[in-house]
Amino acid sequence: MNSSKNIQEIFNQKGVIGLLIIILLIIVSIIFAYTHQSEQQEGELLINVSNFNAPRFVEDTEVKDAIAKMNLDQAGVKEASITEIENKLKEIQFVRDAQVSKDIKNNLVIDIEQDRPIARVITPSGNSTYINQEGKMIGLSKKYSARVVLITGKGADKLLNQKFLKESVYGKNLLEFVNTLSNDRFWNAQLTQLDIQTNMDIIAYPQVGKERIEFGLPTGYSKKLGKLKLYYNSIVANKGWNVYKNIKLQYEGQIVCD
Repeated sequence: MNSSKNIQEIFNQKGVIGLLIIILLIIVSIIFAYTHQSEQQEGELLINVSNFNAPRFVEDTEVKDAIAKMNLDQAGVKEASITEIENKLKEIQFVRDAQVSKDIKNNLVIDIEQDRPIARVITPSGNSTYINQEGKMIGLSKKYSARVVLITGKGADKLLNQKFLKESVYGKNLLEFVNTLSNDRFWNAQLTQLDIQTNMDIIAYPQVGKERIEFGLPTGYSKKLGKLKLYYNSIVANKGWNVYKNIKLQYEGQIVCD
């Protein structure tokens, strides 16, 4: 009697296991069929551009045109092709970085990081370009204008030399100075022009007020900005705007106004 019960239990267990195997095979078949269908089905092109509150210099049409020129079968895009697409997109002006991936619906997802201009260099001869936070010259846009500090003057010509801007002591200090202005809400709005003289001293011009602000060389700029903030908070607050024509910050431990 016990023997027959044991045999029946074994058959019941085998039946359950067999049923589970059948269900598992059905699930695997469905997943395989869905995956295979997704791979064969062409998805959409999804484009996201990060522009850090700057004007959007990179248009969707530019990205789509670059993809179209590659003559890709989007449904068959594999990992090797993705790297190729990313490199191609990085050739577009104002594209700092590009990441390409495919989602489960076979959409081609493109995430673009746009270059962020921090200044516009304008030379006496009329040459002009934006520079980004690394000091790279990224040209100008025909569609949009970025609200950034202008760098002008006879010394501005040297800034068009990429090596000078990124490798010389002066260039590195200037780039740090301009990045500081760009990343500070108050200074980014208040100081609109840096005029580089023949001796490479910097004279700044403000958005509000008519003062001529002498910074000297772009060294110790944190202290100089601190003195300029003191000028606004103490002297301007008590005497008003445009009392002085020249504000000299290059002297150690003092502000000279005349």
